[in-house]
Amino acid sequence: MSRVSIVKVENDYYDALLQALDDIGEKPVSRGDRVLIKPNLYEPHAPDSGEITNPRLVEAVARYCLDAGAGRVIIGEGPSYYQPESRLKKCFTEPGISEVADRLGIEWVLFDEHKFRTFRGISGATPDEFRVTEFAFTCDKLINVPVMKTHYQTTVTLAVKNLKGCLKREDKPRFHQQKSLSQAIVELNKIVRPTLNIIDATAKTLGSIGYSMVKQPLDARLLLTSTDAVAVDAVGCALMGIDPDTVPTVTLGAAAGLGESNLTRIEIIGEELKRLKFKVKLPQEQLQRSFPQLEISGTDKACSGCFIPLLSELLMLIEREARLKMPLRICVGTDPDIPESRAYLLVGDCAITELDEEAKCVAGCPPTREEIRQRLIPYFS
Repeated sequence: MSRVSIVKVENDYYDALLQALDDIGEKPVSRGDRVLIKPNLYEPHAPDSGEITNPRLVEAVARYCLDAGAGRVIIGEGPSYYQPESRLKKCFTEPGISEVADRLGIEWVLFDEHKFRTFRGISGATPDEFRVTEFAFTCDKLINVPVMKTHYQTTVTLAVKNLKGCLKREDKPRFHQQKSLSQAIVELNKIVRPTLNIIDATAKTLGSIGYSMVKQPLDARLLLTSTDAVAVDAVGCALMGIDPDTVPTVTLGAAAGLGESNLTRIEIIGEELKRLKFKVKLPQEQLQRSFPQLEISGTDKACSGCFIPLLSELLMLIEREARLKMPLRICVGTDPDIPESRAYLLVGDCAITELDEEAKCVAGCPPTREEIRQRLIPYFS
């Protein structure tokens, strides 16, 4: 039976981590091990924003590895494709991850500056060819440290989805262009198998891909820990009031034999789940409530390069209490479904065809927030 520990973090992340490991009966690091710590650092957010893994937790995990006698400890990440190359290192420096590494005398690495291993013909659900950081294979142990967040395209982004950061930057949008992003991510998880998964739920508010303006307050600062990525994601979903059976990365991961998704077959140790559960506010729910005449088409085929800035700008319009003037369909991703009898806007090079008028397009791979904002303005008051 898979085990998942739920531990409250009072003041000391290190003590909470030791308690979690004791709960599940694991000593994941041995003397001499080369350890890769993979947090979520997709953008250079504030440490306690809930959008990235808190550097205090990353430091606690690194300290544990050193105390266990690890021979080499590396903090590694491949930030979001949306980030321009000039800002990739800032995902480490601005939140303070680089300071943690310097303080402990360990390494922090931007995956895209190092070697990748190429995979070809893995599955019909993945691109014909893609590359995964070599650190995922040269290290003896991989500790996966995602942050608890909702996500427009995959409902949640937890342990299973966090491994998408191991892909080479140019290959990330290609995963979105497959028939199922979630299935492609599950295929990646068959290749990259974490030793341990620790979900960071310690921020005061729940993060959300798309910079949700309606922040979900959290009553307790928690760590969810397991060797089973699917099980810890299932428990994380339940904690957020989301049925794990409705989350494709969980159900597909279980079907692929990557872990257990049935809550009745998961031993939950520590804090009682039913006393902590809350109901998240998903970004799509906010959009539907504020702009009932807005339709976003192709979300299953768009990468974060287009989708994150688009969703960010739409949620900003919600904050400003803007109103949509007319029915509007925004198309993203390949093969856009362009309407004949309503206003539309195409976002990103993948969605643009030669027949489209410039005023109805936002070009770029990816387009900037400013460009998207300027194209959206005429449709809102």
